[in-house]
Amino acid sequence: MTYPPAPQTLKVRYKTWYPVLFTVVGAVWTVVGVLNLLVGAFAIGIITGPLFLLIGILTFSNPYASYEPATGTVYLHSPLGFKAATYGAAKGERLWFDGTNVLRILPDGRQKKVNLKVGRPEEVAQVVQAVGAAQQQAPQQ
Repeated sequence: MTYPPAPQTLKVRYKTWYPVLFTVVGAVWTVVGVLNLLVGAFAIGIITGPLFLLIGILTFSNPYASYEPATGTVYLHSPLGFKAATYGAAKGERLWFDGTNVLRILPDGRQKKVNLKVGRPEEVAQVVQAVGAAQQQAPQQ
């Protein structure tokens, strides 16, 4: 007897402009900060430049969000890689697609949008499709 494959976690990466912007701005601020130190002046870019550069490099590899179809949960990740926010069944909420947005239906009935605008559109579309499929299979209340 064969079993269907386990649903895989869908990952949404940042849009390409986001890590590029952070990397370029971080590099420029770092260079300006170092040049200011060589001249004898202090510039805040010596601190913020490497920080933005690090965030830019990490956003190339770390996902923006992930969706676990088995649990019906969306996780938003920090650029540093840890889970910054959890939406869906793990918090007692339902995820719902209303035709344009992915919504969180809170236990008290209120609705809130899940912000997936920084994610790549083709990967966000896969998450939306998976949420819609789970929505179709869920019993109507």
